Amino acid sequence: MTEQLTVIAHLRAIDGQIEETKAFLTGLIEPTRQEPGCVEYWLHQDNDDPAEFTFYENWTNRGEWDKHMELPHLQKFAEVKDKVFELQKLRLMTMICEPESKR
Repeated sequence: MTEQLTVIAHLRAIDGQIEETKAFLTGLIEPTRQEPGCVEYWLHQDNDDPAEFTFYENWTNRGEWDKHMELPHLQKFAEVKDKVFELQKLRLMTMICEPESKR
């Protein structure tokens, strides 16, 4: 059994803040992908509602994600949240199958 943690975070740009939200969130990608324990970190924007964003993340385990949440770029996330965007739903999920090898 794997300890891998999957995180799905749904966010919504506050009115008139779509481009600011997109710029801020895309700025999280590279530093996060460099973190130990980050397996995958993907940002999506809804095709029908561009104010909706979703992060799909995989971490080696919960402890590595917890460390991620304490880093400076995620502390900035907490400062910006509710000014530029709102976190609508955060789901922490345990992967119950073995991850497929990369093709």
